[in-house]
Amino acid sequence: MKTNWFMAGCIAAVMGMFSGSLMAQGPAYAAPREVLVQFTSHVPSFVQDLVREHDLELVKGIGGAGAMRLRSRTKDTDTLIRALSQRPDVRFVEPNYIVTRQNTPSDPYWSQLWGMVKISAPSAWDTTTGTSNIVVGVVDTGIDYNHPDLAQNIWSSSSQFSVTIGGATITCPAGAHGFNAITNTCDPMDDENHGTHVSGTIGAAANNGLGVVGVNWSTRLVGLKFLNAQGSGYTSDAIDAIEFAVQLKNLGVNLRVLNNSWGGGGYSQALYDEIQRAGQNGILFVAAAGNSGVNTDTKPSYPASYNLPNIIAVAATDSNDTLASWSNYGATSVDLAAPGVNILSTIRNQSYATYSGTSMATPHVTGAAALVLSAPSCTGLTTDQVKAAILNNVDLVPGLAGKMLTGGRLNVSKAIANCTASPTSDFALSVTPASATVRQGKKTQYTVAVTPQGGFNGTVSLSVSGCPAGASCTLTPSSITGSGTSALNITTTRSTPTGNYTVTITGSSGSLSHSVSATLTVTR
Repeated sequence: MKTNWFMAGCIAAVMGMFSGSLMAQGPAYAAPREVLVQFTSHVPSFVQDLVREHDLELVKGIGGAGAMRLRSRTKDTDTLIRALSQRPDVRFVEPNYIVTRQNTPSDPYWSQLWGMVKISAPSAWDTTTGTSNIVVGVVDTGIDYNHPDLAQNIWSSSSQFSVTIGGATITCPAGAHGFNAITNTCDPMDDENHGTHVSGTIGAAANNGLGVVGVNWSTRLVGLKFLNAQGSGYTSDAIDAIEFAVQLKNLGVNLRVLNNSWGGGGYSQALYDEIQRAGQNGILFVAAAGNSGVNTDTKPSYPASYNLPNIIAVAATDSNDTLASWSNYGATSVDLAAPGVNILSTIRNQSYATYSGTSMATPHVTGAAALVLSAPSCTGLTTDQVKAAILNNVDLVPGLAGKMLTGGRLNVSKAIANCTASPTSDFALSVTPASATVRQGKKTQYTVAVTPQGGFNGTVSLSVSGCPAGASCTLTPSSITGSGTSALNITTTRSTPTGNYTVTITGSSGSLSHSVSATLTVTR
């Protein structure tokens, strides 16, 4: 007690003795010309010696463990640390670090975005706020790409490009923002609001003086429209929308995540195969669990209930972490929950609205996946690793135990902090076009590409199966080291039966093996 009393009196004396303006600013991470230090002894003469030796204008005790705060009029932080660290009676000396509140945006409706706080987005934003190098596909009613809170984060093609969807070639102009599977055009303008709402949660721009902010402040959103103005659509159009995303990926667009806030209908093998194809091309498929309030372990809801490794199925919770009464659930068929009740986001015509549903929970997870991929320590993660980072780092919620695989709600900050920094060495296999038509006695060609992941540089041996009777299928070259392409030439004869065939290409390298398929139609 006597020592503390003395230090307080000495501090007052020192503050009275010295005055004057601050010197030039020191490092931005710390208070200029200041250190925090703890000595092994404290005596009156000792403090006065410190004042003279280091030209101190502030000497102050802090906390209850004996540390002191010192500020010099003339010596910078680094000089003080070097000098004091040489003393044998110094236990530690360090900068007086500047700490700030968690990174939050200035957008007007920020205070209403309870979901962002619940998933620990502000803490994650201290590490990353996203990057335009990560592209997210929104499979939905489209996107109002002119919305002022979305426009700067909308993907635009830099040049004209072509894709083959269902055997038809679609050429998109420079500046295209995605695909409309209903009209087979490159204009995904929203005519319903749902897709625009989803997009705002994933990637509305930050600090622009407008409305809301997304999980990602910077990303690129591709509109993949297959739902009409009434919010309904065909499975076939959904498949084409997903295929457009796959082909964009194969054209070099870094499209890593698809948001799928839709569902209904029965089991579709065609849709299953297309989602699997997306996974084979390194695309994560985040899907809404559904809004029927049922256990999807016994009553599946597709596409979320497909048993595929690249799918994350998402339930909805409210601001109290309570599972919404209408949200589907399933101990094995639903992966995790995310905020989905009273979610404010963008809608068409420069407007905003509050919606509820697993549709609103899903983009929180999609945005989280894109944010994880943008973090420096998570660069290069595979689809499996991104999924694992999200599912292995939820906030456990007692009320969700037994209701979903993880028993928890999304925490994007934990996912980033605990992602796998060193991705597994592997390769991806892809084939273009996805389908081709050839007449009997003629030939056609596909391009098979090997893309290394995680530093992979092995040799991939290629083989083909499913070749039609009376036709020859050859791969040139038949092996690729590192990365490269091979030409799959298929030559039919007049005796080759007409019909639709599935041709499968398999690539093997040691214990690694991947397969990818394409459709071949033989006509008369």
